[in-house]
Amino acid sequence: MSPARGLARTFDTKRGREKISVAAVAGVDLDVAEGEIVGFLGPNESLAAH
Repeated sequence: MSPARGLARTFDTKRGREKISVAAVAGVDLDVAEGEIVGFLGPNESLAAH
């Protein structure tokens, strides 16, 4: 089993002329067993699999 703790993903974007970072995911903990495939399906149905 492979543990992953405190996973986070941020994206840089603009609000007017101001550049900001937006947290898409923060503080996610996973335990992944050998042979398992893990993916995240976002609200716009985009998939991030690793």
